Amino acid sequence: MAVTIKDIANALRISPSTVSRALNDHPNISEETKKVVSEKAKEMKYQTNFIAAGLRTKKSNSIGILVPHITSSFFASAIDGIQKVVSDNGYFTIICQSNEDYHNEIDQIRSLLSCKVEGVILSLSSKTNEYDHLEMLEAYDTPFVFFDRIAPGFDMPTVEANDFTGGFQAVEHLIKRGRKRIAHLGGPGLLGISKSRYEGYMEALKTYDYEINEDYVVFTDPDKDHGEIIEKMFADPKKGPDALFTFSDELAVEAILKLKSMGLNVPRDVSVVGFGNSNLCEIVEPHLTSVTHEPIEMGEAAADLLFKVIHNKHIPPHLKNRKFDSRVIIRDSSR
Repeated sequence: MAVTIKDIANALRISPSTVSRALNDHPNISEETKKVVSEKAKEMKYQTNFIAAGLRTKKSNSIGILVPHITSSFFASAIDGIQKVVSDNGYFTIICQSNEDYHNEIDQIRSLLSCKVEGVILSLSSKTNEYDHLEMLEAYDTPFVFFDRIAPGFDMPTVEANDFTGGFQAVEHLIKRGRKRIAHLGGPGLLGISKSRYEGYMEALKTYDYEINEDYVVFTDPDKDHGEIIEKMFADPKKGPDALFTFSDELAVEAILKLKSMGLNVPRDVSVVGFGNSNLCEIVEPHLTSVTHEPIEMGEAAADLLFKVIHNKHIPPHLKNRKFDSRVIIRDSSR
């Protein structure tokens, strides 16, 4: 059976109310008593009943996190950063994923609201292009922070990477490596970060007076097989692209494997640059050059902003919309 506050009180021969106050850091309880109660609670493996505590205090002490994919290296790292800040504030997290599905995103938000979370850190699915469901959060007075993927028209804090700069830097790197025909395998066309990375790609080509070939650009769903697209794009080794910048590391790895199967050498025949600097970069051969944007720090920033909103603290305008710089991590796939 689970250990209760009454069990701890009986073991220490003090009242349950004293134990409760000590565990909740009440100012009327001495530091010595708090220490004794805390040590006994750990010894007896006591765990706080957050639901019961929430019923008493009218607070759930919980933060919702909703991301497209928990298994994504970027979002997994970001969640690490979020959870550190959440834990430091005495809260816990409820983590959900939309699986890049708009309707699932709506259901997950409803679930988080039913759990009476005190705030939500939200990254939209790639299929989301209507935002009425986000008004549910406002209707329930539940503050939220946009993370990485942003919806227009909401006056809420945002944390995102500078995807435009990342795209520009990736293509600039390929240009400086002497590549002449640079293709782009983009993400979903509706997704804001896809557009920003593409715009960075285009701006780099314009800046360096490169010819723009629309056949070299394809927007696609990252969850689908892209073998046919890559094969078609690189069918003619002499006239086709000699470099590829992809929306994600996952797409870049898929491209490298496909190019190898076509008899092309990476990077001699085709240089490849991904986006995300995930663990995949060091696994694939050759090791993948990629754009990074510090997901752990971004997660910490999102949680910090959310707690400022929850506690009605003033957020200076220059901190309300955080944008993290990107940089290229150069490895063998583009040397």
